[in-house]
Amino acid sequence: MHSRFVRIANHTCRLTATVFLIALLSACDKPPVDEYLPDLTLTGLDGTQTSTRTFRGKLLVLNVWATWCPPCRREMPSLERLGKSADSKRIVVAAIATDQSANAVREFMTLHNITFPVFMDTPGNVANNLSVRVYPETLLVAPDGKIVQRISGEREWDSPAMLKILEDAYLGKRSE
Repeated sequence: MHSRFVRIANHTCRLTATVFLIALLSACDKPPVDEYLPDLTLTGLDGTQTSTRTFRGKLLVLNVWATWCPPCRREMPSLERLGKSADSKRIVVAAIATDQSANAVREFMTLHNITFPVFMDTPGNVANNLSVRVYPETLLVAPDGKIVQRISGEREWDSPAMLKILEDAYLGKRSE
């Protein structure tokens, strides 16, 4: 009985290590920082198509989120404040919703007075192309299209510390 328990424990440890290694390696296929944002076609809530190239020349704060994600929901008001207060000639805030229902996204946007552009990614193709695995995840894309930084998790986007990070990203520099 003891020998069987040891074999099961060893198998469990190997399985856990394998899962951890796969998760670690899967993070390696993200379009890394200092590579260019792929030319993707984004679909607006109204069905219009927009190329990611449209945002060249400005810092793109591209947030990937979902309405079912509590941290995503909490950070949306600060993204809206950033979008309203930022110099629109230099910075654009946009989001990609991975929800199955555009109606749920529209409802959320209306309820919380979110006015920046929101695109739908119902099949998950864009999030997959960007290798997003955690919600929310925000890409800071310099005016030349280079991904300067990937920020996972909820943030206060209009805080002084974040504004400094965004200024650095606009200049093509990564901040910590």
